[in-house]
Amino acid sequence: MSSIRAFLFPAALASALTLTTAGVSAEPSHLGLHRVRVTNDAAFAAVGARGKPVRLTLDPDLQRTAERLLASAGAPEAAIVASDVRTGRILVWASRGDRDYVAEPFAPSASLFKIVTAAALLDGGHASEGTRACWSGGDHDIKPADLEGRGSACTTFGEALGKSINVVFARLAKDNLDSSDLRRMAENVGFAGDLPIDVPARAGRVEIPDDPFGMARAAAGFWNGKLSPLGALFAMQTIANGGERVRLVLRDPGVPVARVVERRALSPHVARTLTRMLEVTTRRGTCVRAFRRADGSRALPGISVAAKTGTLVGKRPARMFSWFAGFAPTNKPEIAVSVMLANDLTWRTKANVVGRQLLEAYFADRAR
Repeated sequence: MSSIRAFLFPAALASALTLTTAGVSAEPSHLGLHRVRVTNDAAFAAVGARGKPVRLTLDPDLQRTAERLLASAGAPEAAIVASDVRTGRILVWASRGDRDYVAEPFAPSASLFKIVTAAALLDGGHASEGTRACWSGGDHDIKPADLEGRGSACTTFGEALGKSINVVFARLAKDNLDSSDLRRMAENVGFAGDLPIDVPARAGRVEIPDDPFGMARAAAGFWNGKLSPLGALFAMQTIANGGERVRLVLRDPGVPVARVVERRALSPHVARTLTRMLEVTTRRGTCVRAFRRADGSRALPGISVAAKTGTLVGKRPARMFSWFAGFAPTNKPEIAVSVMLANDLTWRTKANVVGRQLLEAYFADRAR
């Protein structure tokens, strides 16, 4: 675990992370799980504030690992949720704070929203992996001038998602999409609208301005609403399932969980393309350091991981929101994971490290 770091606010860093003004409600929610109890071979919890304890689908060993990881991370509010991609069985549901943050759209989606934008661009035929984008400015924040003209910095769309290049997504969205395209895709993949699950969960909130500049900023991950870790998990599970929305199951049915496909959200081609683009994140993008050991060797050798990260700073109370959402292995997906840390201004670790550690625990157990 990395040592505690002082998180400061010089002008450049504040610009890089973007200070939001949206406050965080202090009113506890009655959604989600209460009083989770893990035994050697099962997990139980009350669903809702007045619910009676029921047996859950959680994996006891992986649940205990997730709870330890959240305690070690030290974030005031945090959550981890994981699922069996093939069936939608929930394997981990762990939260830290005054409510169940797994089912609560508490944090801004930040750069995770680039998944929605990428899917809308691919689905509409507006971009492919090889689409070339050049720009100047806009490394952190985005100004109107950044969306005009041709710059000297260039990359392909296939690289831009894993490296989370804000201006590429803003420019492509401004030129090819409108706010309704983003809202529709957000509902398809789980960032907005009801999620297919057997327990109550709040729908994510997506706010896309209709003006071209505001829409472009939202498409890149700025000022576009709130997302729950459960919603982020569902988006990754949907991509991992070739675009099919597979129902999530948390209440143990007493028999092996059956795969139930609600409907198709993405074409198989779009889902496969997104998977390849998300692999860039852990290979040479925003997660490359988190997926390396201290000696430089790769964590999870031989296992490819598709993922997306997000970071954004909010006020009232001041928080550094850190996201990781991903699935593995990409060639035959087994597990999807979502991690949200609402770090204080002093923080120990970020969500990408916690996500990697949970994946390591899962695959170590599978190997045994």
